[in-house]
Amino acid sequence: MMRIQPKVDAIKRRYAHLKVNDPKRSEMNTEMMALYKDEGVNMYGGCLPLILQMPLFFAYFRVLQNAVELRQAHWYWLTDLSAPDPLHILPILIILTMFLTQYITPSPGMDAAQRRMMAFMMPIFFGFMLWQYASGLALYWGTSNIINLGIQVAINESKLGREMHEIAAKRALKKAGINPKTIQGRK
Repeated sequence: MMRIQPKVDAIKRRYAHLKVNDPKRSEMNTEMMALYKDEGVNMYGGCLPLILQMPLFFAYFRVLQNAVELRQAHWYWLTDLSAPDPLHILPILIILTMFLTQYITPSPGMDAAQRRMMAFMMPIFFGFMLWQYASGLALYWGTSNIINLGIQVAINESKLGREMHEIAAKRALKKAGINPKTIQGRK
């Protein structure tokens, strides 16, 4: 999506003068869908992992509430996986790992205020939400956050990740009014 964002913006600019209910706006949508298809972009690719994870999260939540076998189950400092973390280590871990993951994930198309809200408010919301829930659920959530953080670090170190950061840096400079110099190669 980051690579084709300038093309998407150009299409939107061509149809910007039309009202929302104008029938010609459907041409814009058709053109954008053709662009997505040509570039191999799946609009729902970012939502798919979350959609797959949410049923597991809710099922795990219900299991921890109702499973008698998990009561009084020990794991390191946790004496009962069905009770909240007594030392509050897991909620703090969740807040930190979610913040770090949001912070290192490039998102140049996102508004700066929205990015700050996602980077700060969502981790705090989930951390405090899990503050009083079963520590087994917080353990699951924290472990998946650590795995997601590792995946994001690996993506950032890959060729695609470096390209994403380069695009993000160029867009940030352009938005700030600084025109990055383009170095022309020999012909």
